[in-house]
Amino acid sequence: MTKSEFREALESYCAFLGGSVTSYGRTPVHNALVGGVQYSSHQFWLGADVTYDHSHPLEHRKEVATRLGLFLWPESDHDHVQPLTWAKG
Repeated sequence: MTKSEFREALESYCAFLGGSVTSYGRTPVHNALVGGVQYSSHQFWLGADVTYDHSHPLEHRKEVATRLGLFLWPESDHDHVQPLTWAKG
């Protein structure tokens, strides 16, 4: 998935679920400061953190993400999304 394809999928995901992006691209320094992994998808503009206006069941969020070619990783106060082909961690 290219950066442009990711951005379009992310926009569709957020529009469909009422989501807002709280973190997108990061420099390596900023990534380290926020506790990101060494090769975080954020550093390649292929990862984003999303919060929602209203809650949605996790399985619904995952289904929407998968249909758009995105992998969803729930975290404590937001969801992380990235291309399905990008390994988490």
